Amino acid sequence: MLSLPSSSWTAAVRGLLYHDPAVVGGVAVALLLGTYGLFGMAVDLPLVVAGFCATTLVYAVDRGWRVPAEDRTNRPGRVAWVEGHWGWLRGEAGLLGALGGAMVPALEPWTLVGAGALGAVAMLQVAPGRSGRAGLTGLPKPLVIAATWAVGGGLLPLVEAGRPLGLDAALFGGYRFLFILPNLLLADWADRAGDAAAGLAPWTTGWTAGQVRRLATGLLLGAALLAAVWGARTPHPVLLSMDAWGLLLMLAVVWRRPAPHPRSALLADLVVAWPVVPALGAWMIV
Repeated sequence: MLSLPSSSWTAAVRGLLYHDPAVVGGVAVALLLGTYGLFGMAVDLPLVVAGFCATTLVYAVDRGWRVPAEDRTNRPGRVAWVEGHWGWLRGEAGLLGALGGAMVPALEPWTLVGAGALGAVAMLQVAPGRSGRAGLTGLPKPLVIAATWAVGGGLLPLVEAGRPLGLDAALFGGYRFLFILPNLLLADWADRAGDAAAGLAPWTTGWTAGQVRRLATGLLLGAALLAAVWGARTPHPVLLSMDAWGLLLMLAVVWRRPAPHPRSALLADLVVAWPVVPALGAWMIV
């Protein structure tokens, strides 16, 4: 039986981790599970599966089916991987489309409305406008994307469970938004050269690394403040303290020496997935 050298297997796994959109879908699952754990709710499997499928498909369209011109400068390794794995990505998209569609009848109507709204927002980013460029550019891009992640990963589970979207939901949603946004700001700053070359007029023009880091630090301090306020109201303060360690990890990502390597982006994404830890903590406690 033929077998690939160990180095070839390592390269294949590395390519999947760095470039396959399913990894981003896994981050969405981690955020969803974190919400269930922190609010003491039973995991709704259809929503988790649908969230994984939808997120993966959105990023597959953005990174693969519509290869942005700026990615050829900013992410040449990812572009090469995508162009070399069309068959894999098509098969993955077909499977996830069918699986995600099968979950739809199991979801509550208001959840579907919210998911549809998030999908429409996502299409602003992945669908090119008349100029052939993405619909979301400049500073609105990271703000809208962070809000979409915060709502999808933080609030949709509450909607599906029939929980009221009151002050607790607002505090938690704001906490998640400020936790996720620094990662997107750093990614935009790292991509500024390719974005400018593609005519996207990046908001990062004129910003130094120190300025972006200080802005990101301020956002994380704001997230910590919201977590503290919500912590006085939540019945699970121990789990929230576990979740808040993610802020320190994100702060470390913000201030580490930037490296033009996909490993750095993967590390930041794994920090966004930190809420899976308090989710596991909730499972162990219960």
